[in-house]
Amino acid sequence: MTDRPRTLRRLGVTGTDTGIGKTVVSCALAARARQMGVSVAAMKPVESGIEARPLPGTAVISDAERLQAACGGGDALSLIRPYVLAEPLAPWVAAQRAGVHFDLAFLDAARAQLEHGRERLVVEGAGGLLVPLTRDLSFAGLFARWQCELVLVAGNRLGVLNHVLLTVQAAERAGLPIAAIVLTSLTEQSTSVADATNFETLQQLLPTHGLHRFPWVSRLDDYDALAAAAQTAGLDSLLTT
Repeated sequence: MTDRPRTLRRLGVTGTDTGIGKTVVSCALAARARQMGVSVAAMKPVESGIEARPLPGTAVISDAERLQAACGGGDALSLIRPYVLAEPLAPWVAAQRAGVHFDLAFLDAARAQLEHGRERLVVEGAGGLLVPLTRDLSFAGLFARWQCELVLVAGNRLGVLNHVLLTVQAAERAGLPIAAIVLTSLTEQSTSVADATNFETLQQLLPTHGLHRFPWVSRLDDYDALAAAAQTAGLDSLLTT
């Protein structure tokens, strides 16, 4: 019996907005990959709104730390999150205010080290697809540079139809393939007509795109529950092909 070939696939997780579940879906993909025996690493190239060295008793679990835990905790936080900025602003704005210059070669090197020997690399962006890293480079540009397939995360609420369609258009203009569109549940129960109809409407508007419904998960540190949610949502296809 021979080992199956290890083929690297990069998944760029972007969103229609901030606070709609990108980290939840990213962690769920990583946790499910580990359950399936797929070697995985995760990365958040820039994280803003986090102090690099929080004061004792004030530590905040960051997105990068959640990604680290979902992947098993073996990768250095300095690789998972090469840049950390204190102000909760778009990376370009936060970097300008902090006097930080993003070095793309430095990001490339961190990515290469993380993904070495892995079958999947999950790269979580910040905010939406066109959020700027620099004046001339958005996350769309970074994902294109790294040849990522997009996993578009959208919160199931009023307005999501427009947000998804705009992001799909932006991805197409950037030449980015969309591997999945994931509609996340933002509350335990649907509370509006929009919540109840968005999924079916998006299926009709985007019939050739893989659309997935991600269930509500109450505890973000329960990686077994996150993995189960990824399986329920049908995201195994991102991890097996």
